[in-house]
Amino acid sequence: MDTSSPCWSGTERWAADPSRDTVPRLSKKIKMTDSEKIERRKMDIQRDFTSFADPNTTVDVTEMGRRYRVTWVSRGEKKEATFSALTDNEYRAVVAGPQLADLRGMAEMIRRTSRPRGSEAFIDTNARRENPNSSPRPAIEVLSELLETDGGDATRVTMLTGDAGTGKTRVLRELVYRQADKYLRGQTTKLLLYVNAQGRALARLNEALATELQDLRVGLTYHSVAVLARLGILVPVIDGFDELLGVSGYDDAFGSLARFLEQLEGRGQLLVAARSVYYEAEFLGRAPGIDAEIEQAWEHVPVRLIGWNGGDREAYLADWMQREGVAEEDGMEIREHTKKIFSGASADLASRPLFFTLSVEILRTHPEFSYEDDLLRSLLRELSNQYLSRELKEKLLDRDSQPLLTEKQFHRLMRELAEEMWNQDTRELDYNSIRFVAEYVAEGEGFSETARSAVIERMPTLAFLGQGGPSGSHTGAFEHELFFFYFLGQLIASRLDSGEGDMGLLLSRSALPEEVAERVAQELWAAGGCESNRLETAIERLVKASKTEWLRTFQVRENAGLLIMALFRKVGEIENCIVESVDFPGSNLKDVSLTGCLLTDMTIRRTDLTSTRFLDCEVSDTFFVEPRLGCATRLGLREASLQNFIGVRDRSDVVIYDPGKIANILERYGVSISDESVRSERRSIPVEHVNVLERLMRAYGRANPVCKDDDNLTAIFNNPVWEDVEKLLVEYELVVSELRHPGGSAKIFLRRHFSTKQLMAGMNRNARVDRKIWEFWQALESATRDDA
Repeated sequence: MDTSSPCWSGTERWAADPSRDTVPRLSKKIKMTDSEKIERRKMDIQRDFTSFADPNTTVDVTEMGRRYRVTWVSRGEKKEATFSALTDNEYRAVVAGPQLADLRGMAEMIRRTSRPRGSEAFIDTNARRENPNSSPRPAIEVLSELLETDGGDATRVTMLTGDAGTGKTRVLRELVYRQADKYLRGQTTKLLLYVNAQGRALARLNEALATELQDLRVGLTYHSVAVLARLGILVPVIDGFDELLGVSGYDDAFGSLARFLEQLEGRGQLLVAARSVYYEAEFLGRAPGIDAEIEQAWEHVPVRLIGWNGGDREAYLADWMQREGVAEEDGMEIREHTKKIFSGASADLASRPLFFTLSVEILRTHPEFSYEDDLLRSLLRELSNQYLSRELKEKLLDRDSQPLLTEKQFHRLMRELAEEMWNQDTRELDYNSIRFVAEYVAEGEGFSETARSAVIERMPTLAFLGQGGPSGSHTGAFEHELFFFYFLGQLIASRLDSGEGDMGLLLSRSALPEEVAERVAQELWAAGGCESNRLETAIERLVKASKTEWLRTFQVRENAGLLIMALFRKVGEIENCIVESVDFPGSNLKDVSLTGCLLTDMTIRRTDLTSTRFLDCEVSDTFFVEPRLGCATRLGLREASLQNFIGVRDRSDVVIYDPGKIANILERYGVSISDESVRSERRSIPVEHVNVLERLMRAYGRANPVCKDDDNLTAIFNNPVWEDVEKLLVEYELVVSELRHPGGSAKIFLRRHFSTKQLMAGMNRNARVDRKIWEFWQALESATRDDA
């Protein structure tokens, strides 16, 4: 085999078209006789009821004319149900009834535990379906409309995205509460199950489902959730899907989602929430990969939370003034102050309910409040000061009414707590663990015995902290994830600036939220840490951590890269900087200019470079994977060639792999492609082989896997050249052969492991595709040349 291939090692399988909203997975419909339909129905009923029955017991299904009789054992008690064989509604009612799922009892528990706190009114956040014809509407209205309509022939995954602080969790909890109330009133047959995946060290969706069901104190197990979802009577609502991480990062979360979707058989719905940066950088790129893993049809519908508008803020202020008894004159003054605070560069933060409501509370007690260079930092600092004042002057006092802690000691408590949560891949800890953190800090800071006892005892209830799980769970957490980001960012910035601690170990835990990276950059900037020499030192420390061999070196490289990107965005103009052995995992380098920099041993993956300028920079062993380019992009890269780019997005989300087109695009942005032969070279493969492959790709556009016994595909599988093509496809693992039993008879299916666009792109000798794809086409070209 030719060893001069344009291949590389250590890369992932890149998705071809992450802009697709729908992944069609339609299986061929098989005609069945009436007796076969009855037998199939009995099998489905038996499978469904088994998920509710006791382990190691049997479920018996008897067909009695136009009705079915089912017997099973639950909690040691034998039970029986009889229902019509023809009506799906009656079957759903039986499954939802008290003998099986008891969804009414679950609705009671959901309404009780999801009830909004206090008397604060819910001001709905605006949302928009992400398509050209949509307009902003209240999020509850948009989501309810989707939930009450079926997804047709495909499982619908509604992806709710939004920036931190826009109220995703508040909207979801309100939606779940209202739906439970409607269910109990008989106004809907669908119930929503809220699953909190935020900050939990859970690698699989089943773990999150099991935990939530246990917290609700209902008799269901996670085995039944897929059955209820498939029947359309329960919709799992996963809050924080981007945080459903295990030791393999996002791969575990996506594998878990794929397995759950497989169980739904193209029916039912899921509602999933994640931060916008995750959705754009990871979900869109990885979602088509699920197509290669599951047999069933599914589609994803993106809905973006766009926050409060002026009317929403006015509604909140009116409600707040009434609840708090604020005089109209004082309210007008607060209105004017909020307009001043949320102006200029901070205007977009006014749409985030968290920031706006915090500001209102601050302005009531501190009407003189103003911000300097960063509203979020000022808000959190002011809030911290208020909390500190309350804690130090009113609560944590000694016998002489003097504060037991200093401000510095209090901040260390919070930073150490954030680090402990980060180390354990969680956002909540049991009270014993929280008190252990306090004990550790007290020892290190030399607290007096009085201060030590008081802080350890009161630690779970200090400022910034609140209840972690449901009432009685004895767990604590930060009141909002932004507070967690705030203190974790402080911790990382301090370690990075001082050089203390093991940076590699700290960055190896999990995927670092982008908000934390932004916080680190802001903290260093405020401390003068982004001056030229200190910026260089910070980057050197991150590079050193990435070069150290860790169990999860890939995670350290990505987190270090994310921090460097945040530092670059904060500084803006970067000169003569050396960046090596880190990866840029998505995100953006907007309005960043790099001059005379060296980039070596890097992967810049799906990064927004639409307003990034590389001026006289050098690249070595660095790959740009599907970067997004735009009118303001400048790629002044010395020693760069077509080989450094693995697909590009030129002013759109459509990935281009064709080397000729990529070369033309790169030349527009400043990369000179001197070797004409690298532009495009079609392989010398007989047309009949290419035709077979193209027909196969069209078949995969409708279903994955495809059945070799499908009468509609005889033009492929009866073609004389197919045997040779199939042998190479399987040998190079582009497809895998599976034996399945649809309708009872054994048939061979071929499942593809790459997107159709990537597979066919390999026909170009110099296309930038996965190594296995390149080797397949190389082998096919060699085999057909030998035959000739």
